[in-house]
Amino acid sequence: MGSWKIQRKLHEYIYSATSRRLLSTTCKYGVLTTDSSPKLCTGNTRINSPVKSLKKTVVKLLSTESLAAPIQPSGQQNVRDRFKTGQNGSNTETVGSEDVNTLGPVEERREFKHGRVPSQLVLDHFDRQYGRQFGSEWSDIRAALMAPKLNGLLLNNFANVSSKVATMLKERRLQNIFDICNISGKNMQFHLNEADGAEKDFDLPFERNCKNSKDTDANLQFYIHPENRHVRFPKLKHVPGQLKSYFLQGAASLLPVLALDVQQDDSVLDMCAAPGGKSLALLQTAKFGLLTSNEPDLWRKRRLVDTLQSFIPQEILDTRVDVTKLSGVHFQDVTPNIFDKVLVDAPCSNDRSWLYSKNIIGMQMRMEDRRHLPELQASLLRSALHAVKPGGSVVYATCTLSQQENDEVMESVLKQVSKTNKSRIEVTNLNNLTKNFQKVFRFDSLTRYGQLVLPYLDANWGPMYFAKLKKY
Repeated sequence: MGSWKIQRKLHEYIYSATSRRLLSTTCKYGVLTTDSSPKLCTGNTRINSPVKSLKKTVVKLLSTESLAAPIQPSGQQNVRDRFKTGQNGSNTETVGSEDVNTLGPVEERREFKHGRVPSQLVLDHFDRQYGRQFGSEWSDIRAALMAPKLNGLLLNNFANVSSKVATMLKERRLQNIFDICNISGKNMQFHLNEADGAEKDFDLPFERNCKNSKDTDANLQFYIHPENRHVRFPKLKHVPGQLKSYFLQGAASLLPVLALDVQQDDSVLDMCAAPGGKSLALLQTAKFGLLTSNEPDLWRKRRLVDTLQSFIPQEILDTRVDVTKLSGVHFQDVTPNIFDKVLVDAPCSNDRSWLYSKNIIGMQMRMEDRRHLPELQASLLRSALHAVKPGGSVVYATCTLSQQENDEVMESVLKQVSKTNKSRIEVTNLNNLTKNFQKVFRFDSLTRYGQLVLPYLDANWGPMYFAKLKKY
């Protein structure tokens, strides 16, 4: 059996999709791979042995000491009792395919997850790390992570909205998130970029979708339950030659896209684009110049392409979208000072996904890899700052609560750039943006450089961290 077949079998046997995401870009020593082919990353060791011995090699890399030792946070070591804001909406969530039924306590919500049980190993790890980070708030955040996450519905501006979809929105009492927050196009644009007087209308009704026209300004239309209740939406199957009418994702995923504040004729890079939700949202927001959707991992790149082809007309994919598979750290060398806006939705711990991991080996490997993620994330952010033009902006985002992967990555990059880069980098204040969405999201008040959406049972969105840097 050829060596590539052995590697393929080992990937299929050991790694889940989320494990591949990390291992495709980093390894035990935080070394980045530049090849998108399915390779195992095990330091400097080459793999030429049979499958059985290869599995032993990988298992030897697991650090059993790291599973027992708590991660020491930087900064204050004491538990912080933090100020709690008032709760919005109801503490009950709803679910249903046709009818919307109210669920009771957390135990009943966990049954909604099709019998999925959170990993005790991961929970213990979270309790050690996040218990110190969030203090008395952690118990509420923990309960939300164990409950079903909320999903919203992003309408596709390039497809016709059927009467069935329109009826579903009305029957389930879904509203556009911009209407819920009383955000008009004018004041949204003002808050994102006070120096620009251009106006955009974000609250078009869903009946007025543009129909496969690249000459029509597209606008985000994202629907959720106004009381942050859980509503189940039917998943749409891909039909060749037919565009899907909506995409399901968490509402917090919109915030990094809005923070990027894409303008007409901007050249935009989505550095870590798979599975494609943020690239799709970017294409809905504005008539910009060119979107480069990049994903170095082979499997995830296929998923990205499938998403784009399912929602975006081919004529737009041919003229305004470029799908690449370059390792994110190399954009600083290949495309320096090229892009107007760069989104770094960085590989991260992904707390919700990790909590319900069923793959024991992959779960333990992620426990070890988590220590090296900040190094990878900082490398990607530095690369983005080199790739963006002077006057352009970079938004850094993760879906983890970890301050080591959020504020501390920002802090380390800012220190390094100030010493080595001739350009001046400044943090953009996003308080005005978050004020617009306080009716829907709960934000951490103690972040230093960015904004963090905290999940609570009455607003179970996130976690989602995002921060914005401008290059001068």
